[in-house]
Amino acid sequence: MHPRTRRLLTWSVAVAVVLCGGAYMAEPYAWDWAVARNVCDGAVSPGTVDQLAPEDTHLKESRGRLVEQLGTYTCTLTAKRGDHARDWSLLSMSAYTRRDDQDLAFYDSFPEYGSEVHTVLPGGLPGFVDRFRDVVLRVPCPDLGKDGEGRARQLVSRVSFDADALVGGEGTAYRAAVSFTNSASKRLGCGADPLTVTGTAAAGLADPGRGEDPRGVVLADAEKTPCAWAAGAGLPAGVDWRVSGEGSAAAPLASCHLDVPEEAGVTEAGGESIGLYARYGDWSTRFVTRDSTHGGRSSMTATVQCDGEAANFSLHSSDGVRDLGLSKGVSEADERRLLRLFVADQMERHGGCVGEPQFHF
Repeated sequence: MHPRTRRLLTWSVAVAVVLCGGAYMAEPYAWDWAVARNVCDGAVSPGTVDQLAPEDTHLKESRGRLVEQLGTYTCTLTAKRGDHARDWSLLSMSAYTRRDDQDLAFYDSFPEYGSEVHTVLPGGLPGFVDRFRDVVLRVPCPDLGKDGEGRARQLVSRVSFDADALVGGEGTAYRAAVSFTNSASKRLGCGADPLTVTGTAAAGLADPGRGEDPRGVVLADAEKTPCAWAAGAGLPAGVDWRVSGEGSAAAPLASCHLDVPEEAGVTEAGGESIGLYARYGDWSTRFVTRDSTHGGRSSMTATVQCDGEAANFSLHSSDGVRDLGLSKGVSEADERRLLRLFVADQMERHGGCVGEPQFHF
């Protein structure tokens, strides 16, 4: 019998024992069951909670808070190990329908230039896993209409897992995040279509930056990635280019990385890289603005309207890409061409984009 199946059975038996005789030894497990049934007012199933909790963990309580006037809904599930261990948050979840709160949520994931590692959610889910391994989802809110600036209202949720939570398989982490988001949509009057976890999303929580082959694939195999355009981008020959990327039509961001591995041995410029980033939504405008004092757009950036909001694109390259040896360097003109190709590809992949992109070189 699977260990988690045994624990669910233990919870059920404990409830029966307590109901029949109030046995002292059964009470902690009966309490676990009672808490698990009401996480986020029942939004997260007991089975999902059971799969996330380490074997020697007892649940303490679940606390939810809904503030309709502020468009926020939060929920925390605390647990403990042993009689004297301090409480710790197995799950921390929050959802927002106000733009300021959503911008802060995205700022937590991307505090500066937005180039931190991330992994787009599998199975077509509209979100990503950020540098903290938090799951961030964004869904439209048709029942909330438009905000004061005429933009369609949305809901952004963030779900955090304790380092000890069991997020390694069976889509457990994604199910928890999706269940909470669906519940938050109802409670905040969002009206989003319910999300479901299917197919490739039934896997362990991604760990951005820790892939099996972070260098990606060779340039000739770029079509196997979301950066297929790179294969015909005219990158300098004779360099061991590796291509990797993240993106989906539903995700609020995407990226392509063109790297020269440290151990390439072809040039003296191993470790050089070019990163191209797409971010969908007004929340991303800060990534392409020089500074708050003088304003203006940063160089090697572009913007266009997608889904009624700004979509912003940028290219960042390491210092050594200009000189990869033997006239193999990537010139400024090459970078401009790469950015144009990336933007055109993203507009087609993402859809909902109108007008011509404005480039800033």
